[in-house]
Amino acid sequence: MTAPAERIARLSGAALVAALAVLVAFAVFVIFLVTELDASEVRWNRLAWVFASVEAIAFGAAGALFGSSVQRARAEKAEAAAERNAKDAANGRALASTLQAEDPGDDGGSNRGPLESLGAGQSRDPAEAVARRHADLARRLFPQ
Repeated sequence: MTAPAERIARLSGAALVAALAVLVAFAVFVIFLVTELDASEVRWNRLAWVFASVEAIAFGAAGALFGSSVQRARAEKAEAAAERNAKDAANGRALASTLQAEDPGDDGGSNRGPLESLGAGQSRDPAEAVARRHADLARRLFPQ
């Protein structure tokens, strides 16, 4: 398996060029605004309105540049955890199926009377009682 640092996704090609161009244009626009500090109030308001639009686009470009590598690393970490847990989940389901199948006295549930939950008809063999409890637990955890 490749190390996460080697597989971090980054913007490339046209997306990278566009994001960098937007950020450079934003920097140029900020410098332009600094030179316009003594503009009339009407002109300044119009420039500020345009600046807000350009700023939103620039922040989107910055988010694309920096967020892609962060999000990719998080996604790879989640995928690795899911792979580890998938094996445990499969093992748990297999164990539950085995316990259900090896339930002593289970013939499809037809031998269970209404008094069984009160202990009527319970075996006196401790191993059989443990096996029955395990099978019941497996049925509750993994209903079919």
